[in-house]
Amino acid sequence: MIAEEAGPAYCDMTGKRTDWFSRARFGLFVHWGLYALPARGEWTLASDEWNPGEYEKLAERFNPESFNPDLWAQTAAACGMGYVVFTTKHHDGFCMFDSPLTDYKVTNTPFGKDVTAMVAESFRKAGLKVGFYHSLPDWTHPGYADRESPEYMRGGVLHEPSPEQYRDFLDFLYGNVRHLLTAYGKIDLMFFDYTSKYKADMDYFGRERLLDMVYSLQPEIIVNDRLSFYKENTLDFDYYTPEICIPNATFTVKGRESVWETCATMNDHWGYCASDSGYKDVHTVTAALAGCVSRNGNLLLNVGPDASGQFPEQAISLMNDIGEWMKSGRESVVGCGACPYTPPFGCCYTASGRNIFCHFLTPPVGDLIVPGLKGKISAVELLRTGEKFELIDDWGFELLDEHEQRIRTRGVKRGDVMRITLKV
Repeated sequence: MIAEEAGPAYCDMTGKRTDWFSRARFGLFVHWGLYALPARGEWTLASDEWNPGEYEKLAERFNPESFNPDLWAQTAAACGMGYVVFTTKHHDGFCMFDSPLTDYKVTNTPFGKDVTAMVAESFRKAGLKVGFYHSLPDWTHPGYADRESPEYMRGGVLHEPSPEQYRDFLDFLYGNVRHLLTAYGKIDLMFFDYTSKYKADMDYFGRERLLDMVYSLQPEIIVNDRLSFYKENTLDFDYYTPEICIPNATFTVKGRESVWETCATMNDHWGYCASDSGYKDVHTVTAALAGCVSRNGNLLLNVGPDASGQFPEQAISLMNDIGEWMKSGRESVVGCGACPYTPPFGCCYTASGRNIFCHFLTPPVGDLIVPGLKGKISAVELLRTGEKFELIDDWGFELLDEHEQRIRTRGVKRGDVMRITLKV
């Protein structure tokens, strides 16, 4: 059992630094690195057979001739996304930034440019907040060893780092994070990934020391929870990151409601996988987004660009569909949160001020029966069409609960949103 640590003074206990994050509600995750070349996903180094040095030689071929970060940012903005989280380094150890501590980096490829700097500049220019993902594990560093690394997953062996190698690993980790937080302007979010379950009882990365450095360099930044495997018996974090799921209620840690975000993939991989065509449809994504917001959370939707630097065609199609939905649906997620009222069958509620937004996860069979709102509604409108819906009080009401209201809905489709405006 881990001894409980006191909440550090630098964590955002007031919620002020996380205000922008909780208002944005929707962000773009980008997994991009050398793994885009073999096109078998971001864990290919651990899950596939590679000869010694073979994977590292992919750097000699990394030259994404179609990389256009401005287009990335414009596409994200059109989707209603408020921030980006970019993979500066994944578990394979390859730095997608100009690290001063290694030659294993994007600026030593034929492309030769600092991708991280380009992404940060383009997304800021488009009005989005900028977040950096940085892997805590490093499969290529002798100072890190874990049963979830390639040597163990493929060969069943695990080396034991010497004390000197471990210190070198920490210096490398801290030095790279320091560079990311001093060389690329204001960074709004830091997404560390991850503490292995096999290191759950260790403070392997030096949580307090690392966070002290992060907040001293970027006082307004927010940091996720993955420096700890356990959440209840460790320090408080700015926000929490359940993955590829929607919690069934608002998220609590240590009995307190917490800021949270779930990250999810568009298909079944984080990094580009040429054989993965299992892309979700727009209704699945917008329902997930509404589900997150209805529980005071965010959705971070991932895309894996290909080796040329382009988003896959299926990803572009999905993002265009989300953008179309956002033309009417944006007000139902951005700046919204949980609603105290219970939604009717087949629906999900988000809320802001006097407005309740009813998300139709499935079209109603006819009229809609909303609980608890009898006598409280001033107007009802379908956002996609602007059509006003009628409150029905002269038929069937005798069979309803006294607090239920019947609404005559017409032309509702899956994914539609209805605004219910309450009386003052």
